[in-house]
Amino acid sequence: MIASIEPSKKGMEADLKTLMKTMMEKKIVDALVLPVRQPDKISVMPSLIASPEEIDDAVFLSPCFYINAARMVSRLSFKKAGKKTAVWLRPCEISAFIELEKLNQASWEELIIMGMDCPMALERDAFQTYMKNGGAKENDWAARVFADPCNPDLAPARSCSVCTSPLPDHADLGFFFYANSGEKGLVIEGATPKGEEVLEKCALKEASLPGEREPMVAQLIKTREAAFESMAEKVTQETDSLDKLGQFFGACINCYNCCNVCPVCYCRECVFNTDVFSHEPIQYHQWADKWGKIKLPSDTLFYHLTRLAHMSHACVGCGQCTQACPANIPVATLFSTVAKQVQKAFDYHPGSDDPPPFSVFNAQEYPEVVGIQ
Repeated sequence: MIASIEPSKKGMEADLKTLMKTMMEKKIVDALVLPVRQPDKISVMPSLIASPEEIDDAVFLSPCFYINAARMVSRLSFKKAGKKTAVWLRPCEISAFIELEKLNQASWEELIIMGMDCPMALERDAFQTYMKNGGAKENDWAARVFADPCNPDLAPARSCSVCTSPLPDHADLGFFFYANSGEKGLVIEGATPKGEEVLEKCALKEASLPGEREPMVAQLIKTREAAFESMAEKVTQETDSLDKLGQFFGACINCYNCCNVCPVCYCRECVFNTDVFSHEPIQYHQWADKWGKIKLPSDTLFYHLTRLAHMSHACVGCGQCTQACPANIPVATLFSTVAKQVQKAFDYHPGSDDPPPFSVFNAQEYPEVVGIQ
């Protein structure tokens, strides 16, 4: 079912806020998880809203993307709370949430997932500068993206510029912005029975997708696939040996920020946050005696390779690992490159209905490796 919001003179953000308030006032949902402007007047973070009045601080289409909200939503859903909650997520957040659900870290049961055509994001420093230089026109960013997402002048975060999954697939409600200025009303798809029920209760009129949307999306994905291949080729050349990997992660301080912000790193306790890698003093000296010198902190490469082995099949390419790195290492370029190869090898796409490849046994898989005739 496809419907639309009756447009107002206040713009799409205002129309979205009105819809969210309607959902709460009609008791369709008890709460909402929306991106909300923080007291610093710049940052936008996911927030759990229980009062319709608080929706006024929501910022739906900001180029701010400080955190992948999938893990926050998992905290609200892994056990029943008796509350029906609608959550606003970017496509990579939806995919990450689905991966967590497969691992029993989250549940869709009490949720209504609202997905959107992705407006992309700016790097964290770039967003701070953007806001300080007149970010009051924040919606101008989204308007430019949805009018021409391939515009080279946009300069979004690197991970956004190579993302080939910009659509709200698998959401209960899909909000379609590409090729839609909002003048004829924002188009919404009820993609599941839950989503259709929301549209019916909100009494939205039936609509159709803009004719320009499909060719625009096709060109966007084609452009980003080419950009990804270029990035992957470059990072592969930079990391195709242990020596080069050591150089790539040379500035790593073992802060584990990349793990802490990764939405699909699901271990309740990471082995690298235990005493396993708190070696005895003599151990460090023995290594130094053997090789002449060792980098401190140690185990840097082991940490990153272990993380790759754990989550490469589920990496959604959100780029939060790069954003969180205090040493400015482009972690996501390497991780998404390796992840794409792993996902291709197992014919697996994060956010799909398929079980994780490492959780099932396939007797016909890689016979040239396992030696089964």
